[in-house]
Amino acid sequence: MKNTVPQTLAALQTAAHKAAYGSGLYGAGLPLFQNTQTNINVDINALVVSILAHGTGKTELAIRREMTRTKVDISRQFLTLGRDTFKPVLGSEYNQSWDLTGLVGSLVIPRTADELLPVLTSFKGFLTVNPALEVPNKEITADKADALFEDLKDAVNAVDGQETNLGILMKARDAKAEILSKRLSDLIQELHMRMDGLDDRWKAFGFNLPGAQETPDGIGALTAVLIGPNTAALKWAAPARAEYYHVFKRVVGVDADFVLVGSPADLDFNLENLPANAHVEIVVTAVNSGGEGQRSETVTLVTH
Repeated sequence: MKNTVPQTLAALQTAAHKAAYGSGLYGAGLPLFQNTQTNINVDINALVVSILAHGTGKTELAIRREMTRTKVDISRQFLTLGRDTFKPVLGSEYNQSWDLTGLVGSLVIPRTADELLPVLTSFKGFLTVNPALEVPNKEITADKADALFEDLKDAVNAVDGQETNLGILMKARDAKAEILSKRLSDLIQELHMRMDGLDDRWKAFGFNLPGAQETPDGIGALTAVLIGPNTAALKWAAPARAEYYHVFKRVVGVDADFVLVGSPADLDFNLENLPANAHVEIVVTAVNSGGEGQRSETVTLVTH
C-alpha cells in the first residue's frame, strides 16, 4: 500500500507525531541515521512555532483593522459636524464653494479611510485660511482636522504593515511545513532501505505496509429490497481490488453500532431474520488482503 504525506497542516502534524513515536521505538535498532526522533521533533516544533506566530499575526491584523474602523467613525463624525456647521455659509446644497473643503460633487461624507484622508487634509486647509469658521468648543478646528488625519493615516499604515508582515509569517509557516513534509518523505525512503514492505513496524510509524495490497475502492450504489416479511435482497457493483465483502446491519433503537452479518464473495446477499416493524440500516464494504475499503452509503429498510 502506498504511503503519502498529508497536505493539511493538522494532518501533517498528526502524521509527524506518529512518525516520531515510531522512530523513538525502532530508530536505534534499524538504525535510522537522518530521520531520527530528535530531528523529526525539531521540525515539528519549528512548524508549531510558525503556526502560532501566524495565528498571532492574524489576531494583530484584526485588532488593527478594528482600530482603523474606529478612526474612520471618529473622522466621519468630525466631518459631518463640520459640514453641517459650514452650511449657513457655503449653502445647504452642494455647489463649487464646497470644493475647498474636499467635498467635491456631493456633500456625502466618504465611508472609507482612503477617501476620508484627502477630505481631512482639505478641511484643515479650509479652516486654516478661514479661521473665523472654526468652532473650538465643538473641536471644529484646523488642528483637530490635522490630528484626525495623522491618527487615521497611522492606523491605515499599521494595517498595511501588518498585512505585509502576515504574508511573511505565512510564507515562513509554509516553509516549515514543507521541511516537515520532506522529513516524512525522507523517512519513508529510509525505512524502505531498512525494512521489508510487510514488516509490521511500519505501523508504529503511522504508515501503511508498502508491500500490502491497496485497499479496495468504496462500494458504489447499494440496493436493498424486501423479498419477504423478514428478508432483504442486497445487490451492489464490484469495486476495484475487491476480493470479498462485509455486510453490516444496524437495527435502529436496538444496536448501538453496525453489526457484521456476512462476508460474501458474490455481489449479492440475502439478509434474513430481520426483526418485524423495525428500521434497519445496511452498509457494505469491499475487503482484500490490504484491508477494508470505505463503507457504502447507508440504505434503510422498514420491515412489516
